[in-house]
Amino acid sequence: MYAADAGPTTIEAEVSGGPVIGRREGPEPGVSAFRGVPYAAPPVGPDRFGPPRPHPGWSAPLRADRPAGTVPLQLPSPVGTLMGDPADREQTEACLTMNIWAPGTGHGPFPVLVWLPGGSFLTGGADLPRYDGAELAAQEEIVVVLVNYRLGALGFLSPSWAEPAVIEGEGTSLRFRARGDSGHVTNAGLLDQIMALRWVKREIRAFGGDPDRVTVTGQSAGGQALAAMLALPQVRPLFRRAALHSAPLGMPPLSRAEAAGVADTFLAALGADGRADLRAVPGERILHAQRQVLAGPRARGDVRPPFQLVADGTVVAPDLLGALASAPPLDGLDVLAGTTRHECALWYGMDTSLGGMTRAEVAAEFAAQFGGRAGEALRCYTAGPADRPAWPTVFEELKTDAFFTAPTQRFGDLAHERGAAVRLFRFDWQLPGRYAALRACHCLEIPFLLGRPEARRAPVFADTDPADSAALRTEVRRLWGAFVRTGTPDGAWQLHGQVRPSVRLIGGGSDGGSPRSLLEPGREAVWGSPVR
Repeated sequence: MYAADAGPTTIEAEVSGGPVIGRREGPEPGVSAFRGVPYAAPPVGPDRFGPPRPHPGWSAPLRADRPAGTVPLQLPSPVGTLMGDPADREQTEACLTMNIWAPGTGHGPFPVLVWLPGGSFLTGGADLPRYDGAELAAQEEIVVVLVNYRLGALGFLSPSWAEPAVIEGEGTSLRFRARGDSGHVTNAGLLDQIMALRWVKREIRAFGGDPDRVTVTGQSAGGQALAAMLALPQVRPLFRRAALHSAPLGMPPLSRAEAAGVADTFLAALGADGRADLRAVPGERILHAQRQVLAGPRARGDVRPPFQLVADGTVVAPDLLGALASAPPLDGLDVLAGTTRHECALWYGMDTSLGGMTRAEVAAEFAAQFGGRAGEALRCYTAGPADRPAWPTVFEELKTDAFFTAPTQRFGDLAHERGAAVRLFRFDWQLPGRYAALRACHCLEIPFLLGRPEARRAPVFADTDPADSAALRTEVRRLWGAFVRTGTPDGAWQLHGQVRPSVRLIGGGSDGGSPRSLLEPGREAVWGSPVR
């Protein structure tokens, strides 16, 4: 358990690696914040592209009491300006760290929320203002942990010579090793996240956390990673509950051939000759080559990241839901899963290049998705009083359902069938004013759960009523806090099941409502998962 240090604003915890100094901050009664705490050895030099290794530890107290932690090496985020992300953060490859906020009351052990951030496996990290956990930790008396992991090429480059890591042990004895001489493993960034969960299970008691009440929450790319973990029985002992926010389960992992093709393009841009060069080239050159890969041609509306999960047959399966269906049952697991109502509006809602989309172009997208049922599906998406539907909006809603809504609904059905206690949600609150075209877009729920006041002053919230958003923020934190503590958000939030399918609506005009599906009425059947 952490204890007061010599100074009035610092606090010390003792983990197996050595002493860690944090600081008191946040709203009353305050929290103890520890930023940049390492959970694995820095993945640099010979360990670049290798599996994460345990940290060797430190002798002098580790200073985790600074106002900022660690930022993984990455390119600027395309949506970072909208979300108020700082643009001048120092970055490092030595990024296998986490930020921890613990309630300042000292009445633990407290339940733990571990957040795996998103960003298309390309951007993001624990230190963004919208991920700050101080307010949530104080309001709900839980320990909040934000995890950094390797991003982009450093985390997910999979050339032809890369091999899946060997998984040994389970739970807190879990470890990884490289299979081949190259030391280059597939899905290194996912292995980082698993190593972080192992560290939390072993060490969180030092921060007042309860290792037997750990909830893992993955948002976007983090949610897709969590879905892959759920199919690995070696990982499941590391947490008690799981929450998936906006997981793009409709974007399958890359095949080995696809990933090798991306790697070939990357290596050509990098000018690397041989495997040793990859470990020696400066990080700036890694990012430059990554930028060139991202600038390559792609179909209109294609937002799939080129560096992401790779179906390697050991850690990640080609079909994440299929792997879950054949994995051991989920008995005893509490699951929360959901989406925002208009996920893809973040990418398409203000994309002027889509303004001229025609009915024929949109119909072609439906044909690619539904084949012989395309006409029926298109009628479902254009039904209504409008004589001339807004075709870009129809395209956007199709992509939202294809990438997020329909597969999350299937995930909820499957998790229930596999024995989990499942609750589904849809975040319906929409942006007003100048950013109204983004509607209830991807990432919009995050500042209602995490974040500090700085994040709520982001440009995207410029026209928001502070009182309205404050009330919703308190409610979201109350519901999620209760889930982390007990697995039951509140008595009115029904379990989802085959007999009584149910979704909790959050925010918007129907706040608290309970429709039968995440999909809009009338669309369930065309996605092959009709509500029973």
